Amino acid sequence: MTNRNKGNENIPLAGPDPGDIAECGECTCFNLRKAARVVTQFYDDCMRPAGLRGTQFALLVHAYAMGPITISRLADAMATDRTTLTRNLELLEKSGLVIVEDGGDRRTRIVSITDDGRKRLAEAFPYWKKAQDEIKKLMGQDDWSAMISRVSRMVNQIQER
Repeated sequence: MTNRNKGNENIPLAGPDPGDIAECGECTCFNLRKAARVVTQFYDDCMRPAGLRGTQFALLVHAYAMGPITISRLADAMATDRTTLTRNLELLEKSGLVIVEDGGDRRTRIVSITDDGRKRLAEAFPYWKKAQDEIKKLMGQDDWSAMISRVSRMVNQIQER
């Protein structure tokens, strides 16, 4: 490999051994992100008739099950950062599916699902369930259960380190 950015000079670039680089195809981060993109698109396609994306459905589920809840606690529960969560909540709030209100102090914001949010969640649930059942069928119940268990354990182990 050479650096061709400096005129006509060909300066060799240091890098990993080509044999070692082959392991990058097994990169945990890349493979989990690839799977997440494919699965997310699958859920989004299945849930399109309900007018929700998979990520929006998950937010409504958490707001319903845990709410009213602070944005910080919701971000922790969903293993996401507050900035991304706030941006996603803004879309749901504009649609009237959640309310984000000031909490006890200026730094605290509280998320609550609205009646319209509960209705949309109920409408979307059968589409989510169909997607969920299809994934389980494709993987097989035992492999699906093992995958959920292993991914959950990995998330917990990384968060606790």
